[in-house]
Amino acid sequence: MRILSLFPLTLSVLPLAALAQQPSQPGPAATTPADDQDQAAEDEAEHEAIPFTPEEILRLGERLKDVRRATEQVGTEFATPNARPAIRVSFAPGQQTSLIFTTKGYPTALSFVDSTGQPWPIAWNTSGNSANPDGSTNCASGKSGASAGNPAVETTGFYTCVPFKGSNTINIEPMSLQPRGGLLVTLQNAPKPVSFLLIAGRGSYDDNLTVRMSEGGPNAREPVGSRPGVPATGEPYMNAMLSGIPPASAVPLAVEGISPDDVRAWRIGNEVYLRTRLHLMTPSSDSMEHGEGGYTLYAFHESPVVLLSDAGRTVSAHIRDAQ
Repeated sequence: MRILSLFPLTLSVLPLAALAQQPSQPGPAATTPADDQDQAAEDEAEHEAIPFTPEEILRLGERLKDVRRATEQVGTEFATPNARPAIRVSFAPGQQTSLIFTTKGYPTALSFVDSTGQPWPIAWNTSGNSANPDGSTNCASGKSGASAGNPAVETTGFYTCVPFKGSNTINIEPMSLQPRGGLLVTLQNAPKPVSFLLIAGRGSYDDNLTVRMSEGGPNAREPVGSRPGVPATGEPYMNAMLSGIPPASAVPLAVEGISPDDVRAWRIGNEVYLRTRLHLMTPSSDSMEHGEGGYTLYAFHESPVVLLSDAGRTVSAHIRDAQ
């Protein structure tokens, strides 16, 4: 009976003995003040090396883009190209100075042709100084055949570029938003420089402008089959029509039997004006005007049929009112 009473007591002691036999698990190491100081120093060094979070960097990057965009917007002007006919210039005394409209960021190409429509090259100074006010060399410097000297061009406040020696084209671009200055260009074998007044900041610019000299240049040639004594008029409207810009009074005409890419025609009063690269055989022209690219503007009394010469081949064309 006593043995039975001790049995429950034995069972209650067994779990305690089992727990006493299990090894004790180590607890987390206690941090010391020195460890806290090291961690704080490490965090501070990391913050000094990269003071911004990724989110802050992205936000600052967007702001920087906005600032740069606004800066470019302030320093850049929006402009539209002008539709201007060729300007006529002469070496005769008392001529008015021609205006060239420019805009910063939009280059202007100025091409020179003589009275026969042939390119008139810009003179080249083999020992001259740079044509640009900032002292930089011409854009053709260092290229084959153009390593020595610079084009005979002088300007103030504008960057100029003659692409190669012997070129009849000069590129112009303002160096600031609203510069005011002049341009002097000496053409090959010309008696004196040609002067222009450059204006910027008007919201429009001359993208590609032709300067038609009233005199013949070094490459001048007599048109094939031209009649002696035929006047080459300097009427402003003929100059504009030669550039493909007829006056408001000009009535467009249809030309049949030839491609419209080869000829355009207008009527003013009783005169027909024919702009073409082909040579007019009949009727005889009353006057003619030569332009660049081989174009000639013929003026003759109204006729329903014209004969043109295309590289020795005779072409017949009919002229009538456009529908």
